[in-house]
Amino acid sequence: MIVRIACVQPEVFQENNKCYLQIEDIIKDIFSKHNSCDIICLPERWVPLTTEKKVNVQKERGKNYQFVKNLAKDYGVGIISGGIWEKRESSSKPWITSYFFDNFGEEIGRQDKIHLYSHEIKNFMPGEDLLLFSFKNICFAILICFDMAFFETPRLAAENGADILFSPTQIRTEGLENWGIYLKARALENRIPVVACNTFGKLLETEFPGHSKIISFVEDFISPSKLRIVEGPIDSSGFIFDEIDLNFPKKLRKLRFKEIIEKSTINLRKVDF
Repeated sequence: MIVRIACVQPEVFQENNKCYLQIEDIIKDIFSKHNSCDIICLPERWVPLTTEKKVNVQKERGKNYQFVKNLAKDYGVGIISGGIWEKRESSSKPWITSYFFDNFGEEIGRQDKIHLYSHEIKNFMPGEDLLLFSFKNICFAILICFDMAFFETPRLAAENGADILFSPTQIRTEGLENWGIYLKARALENRIPVVACNTFGKLLETEFPGHSKIISFVEDFISPSKLRIVEGPIDSSGFIFDEIDLNFPKKLRKLRFKEIIEKSTINLRKVDF
């Protein structure tokens, strides 16, 4: 089964409307160069960040939500909203969440960020549920940024039927090398394609370089498996696009999971010197 994927990597400007316009321009560019696209992923942060915390957080299903929802409907494509900071009446702290809209602009569900990073722990609510989304016979999970740095969440998704992992991210320049290692490791250890869309631009005083990645597998390379990596521009806006045959990694995943040895069957012994 072939799935057509794109990462939209816009520059973060200081005005929301300017950010909106660039995202729509990039999506137009995708469809001008490719006949069709099944799922588009946005980065974790694609609107400006200010020192005023209240300005950075929107009401539940607010303006950013409506913008992405309308894009999905207008262009007839599934869209992962990246990370939206929203305040819900049911909680004292806001959430970092990623919505998925189908090609009719209907909300299919939202994935809250589970592993909060650094200062996020004090300012946001952590998610507790990992969702598996189904769209056009594609099963996928959304792992927001730091969720990809731990093996448990990607493995849980892969073991329960996910065909592909999407990761809206916000990786600054200093973390780019580690991030690339994490993404390759998650893909290899689970034999699953990984789509990671990174923020590009300056948020407050921090630089984010983009360099989004779509990681899949070169067909007929079973042992060892060979990664196929499509990378986005560094320090500029744009998009990446790829067509992935999900049947081959599914075959690899079946073989890999047969090789797993349960931790409970391994005897752990300490050797004293």
